[in-house]
Amino acid sequence: MGSGATRPNNADDKMMAAIERGDQGEFKDRKPPKNKDKKLIKEKAARTDKAREKAGRLKALRLAAEKEGKAKKK
Repeated sequence: MGSGATRPNNADDKMMAAIERGDQGEFKDRKPPKNKDKKLIKEKAARTDKAREKAGRLKALRLAAEKEGKAKKK
């Protein structure tokens, strides 16, 4: 296809792509940063959990809307 410009290039993009695909496993970066700041790590984990939760709610909402749409067609 193209040059692959739409592929996720950094760890955050890859993590978000995994969330969108619905991968439930824990994301592991091949080259994690050597950051020892525990507060920053905890904040980032909280943001990740919030993003997963939001993605799950949106998926449930979408599925409910599709189910309702199918029920109206019948």
